[in-house]
Amino acid sequence: MHAPPHSRSPAKRSTLGSEATVYIVDDDDFMGDVLKLLLETVGLQVQVYASPLAFIEEYEPDRPGCIVLDLRMPELNGIETLARLQGQARTMPVIMISGYGCLSSVVRAMKLGAVEFFEKPLDKELLLESVQYWIQRDVKAHALWQRYQVMRARLAKLSERERQVLDCVLNGMPNKATARHLGVGPKAIETYRANLMRKMGVRTAVGLAVLVAGCLASAGQPLMCPTCLCRTR
Repeated sequence: MHAPPHSRSPAKRSTLGSEATVYIVDDDDFMGDVLKLLLETVGLQVQVYASPLAFIEEYEPDRPGCIVLDLRMPELNGIETLARLQGQARTMPVIMISGYGCLSSVVRAMKLGAVEFFEKPLDKELLLESVQYWIQRDVKAHALWQRYQVMRARLAKLSERERQVLDCVLNGMPNKATARHLGVGPKAIETYRANLMRKMGVRTAVGLAVLVAGCLASAGQPLMCPTCLCRTR
């Protein structure tokens, strides 16, 4: 469970502009309108859904943002909605709200990835601080995820031999050792290495290692051989 960011300074106007979106999913129209007005006072972009099914259909996980999700709804409750979101490639932070919270519901929500749980009547200032905090986190996570996607696209352009040379480079093997390992001449290795550096958009072995390891770690992927990653994705 993440520690709630309730000790931070009072909420300030967002500088994120239209980059991030707050999704409010609550079958209570009045609550949805109140929260929308509250979040818009700090410049946040807000979309309100009374139907969780409509939200799931229109949800865009490739954009940064935050979800404020009601626990008890007749069509699909918050726990069920959370479970359906787990299949997405990238999930935004989810803040659960409920007028009938219980310990078991909180535990289930957190296990499914919810970052915080607020009981109604809501402390609007604390909720506002929380939304802004998690949006800032998600904007950074989104940028890292995009870098990971770019790296995957670049890996896909490598030839089989270039992937083998990449593995050797990441294992710290110099050109001569790589040539012996792959059974080809040193000049050929120099050519393969130059081509993979160009395709990966880096100039040095250090830069290549930082790109691959950093992107995999930030995307929550194991630091496996990138050739294996490229083959299995």
